[in-house]
Amino acid sequence: MIFNQFSFVFVFLPVVLCLFYFYGSRRLRIPILILASFVFYGISGLVHLSVLVLDILVIYFLTYRNERIGKVALTFSILLPISFLIYFKYSSFLLSDVIGIIPAVDERSFSLFQDVLLPAGISFFTFQTISYAIDRYRGEVQAPPFLDFVFYISFFPQLVAGPIVRFNQMGPQIRRISEFSPDANAILFGLTYFVAGLTYKVLIADSLGNLIDPMTARLAELSALDAYFVLFSYSFQIYFDFYGYSLIAIGLGVWFGIRLPANFRRPYEAASPKDFWRRWHVSLSYWIRDYLYLPLGGNEKYARNIVIIFLACGLWHGAGWNFVAWGAFHAALVLLAHRFEKQWGSLPLLMQRALTFLLVSFGWILFLFDFADAGLFLTRLVDFAGPGSELNWLGWLVLAIAAFVCFRFHVEDWADKAHVIARLKLVGVCYGALLFICIIMFDRSDSFIYFRF
Repeated sequence: MIFNQFSFVFVFLPVVLCLFYFYGSRRLRIPILILASFVFYGISGLVHLSVLVLDILVIYFLTYRNERIGKVALTFSILLPISFLIYFKYSSFLLSDVIGIIPAVDERSFSLFQDVLLPAGISFFTFQTISYAIDRYRGEVQAPPFLDFVFYISFFPQLVAGPIVRFNQMGPQIRRISEFSPDANAILFGLTYFVAGLTYKVLIADSLGNLIDPMTARLAELSALDAYFVLFSYSFQIYFDFYGYSLIAIGLGVWFGIRLPANFRRPYEAASPKDFWRRWHVSLSYWIRDYLYLPLGGNEKYARNIVIIFLACGLWHGAGWNFVAWGAFHAALVLLAHRFEKQWGSLPLLMQRALTFLLVSFGWILFLFDFADAGLFLTRLVDFAGPGSELNWLGWLVLAIAAFVCFRFHVEDWADKAHVIARLKLVGVCYGALLFICIIMFDRSDSFIYFRF
């Protein structure tokens, strides 16, 4: 199930909200949300739900007994979710592209490692379970009640695309759910995030996707101008797609008494490649810093560790050489910016931001295309003697709107003024109109890009 579906907006969410607020004792709120989360995830397949449930059960019972768990329990608590992740996400890539030992099979043959369907969001909840196990080993968190832990891993707003939340961020809030009663400001705050997230996803990200999809299907015919349109449109598409999901997750969390952390901090306003990673997918950046970069030695072996963490970041996003190359590309950007930090810092701030945005946009080519198509696309970017542009003014208008919203409109500032917004008579009309437009466009809307990760 996805947020931009009729069944979610008109059936699942209203039912869950009614059960949460009005059904029986408040002590049933956690079981209700756990059941709702399993239904939400289980619709994608019972096998995938069983992976999630098995992860939860094994990790909890390996870590619940002592104040601090030992190395053996920690090892198994990491190996189990990693083994699921490797099988579902990387087995085919490792055995065919890396090792090259999977033979060709016909359609009647059975292969344990071919046509494996990736459970949605497995990378997200795998990292969340691992962070919990490591924090238990470090003695930073105490073992919670079983249902609290199940809730922490399975909470449906952030289950399949984050943010990746630490237990010490979420645990105290889970314990207070039975006492939670939202005021008008909290309801409006959540609604602002929910409507903004749907708008970003359905009206902006998917509109850009619908424009560039037919263009990427005929790369050889693209003009240089059209190629640059694709380049920048995809940058905004992936941003508004993922940012939109994060906003919806935060809005839903507020309605259920859970404040999820912000996952984006205006990343396309970053002044350097390093600054970009302080702003983009913040929860993943913090996870990699705390559980990989610092244990490797941090700044003591800066270049080596930067390469390792960005290659890991690339593989976290996808099983393919293009994702490895994407990670290597960002490692090179960070290292070069660090090496020439003085020269970079001497540039005007606007130029620093423009160069960072341009470099990041070129990196997204490796998300959008495989190696062969990426090479062809790069040739189209420099072929100014090629065919003329076939794009009409409407496409450029959509891109201009996306850029304006990205750089000039900030949902967080708007939502923080909920008590003021509530006094504006047209707010309800505007929210209703945006929600209505999103809903009638659901049939043209795609799944979230980051669901594949």
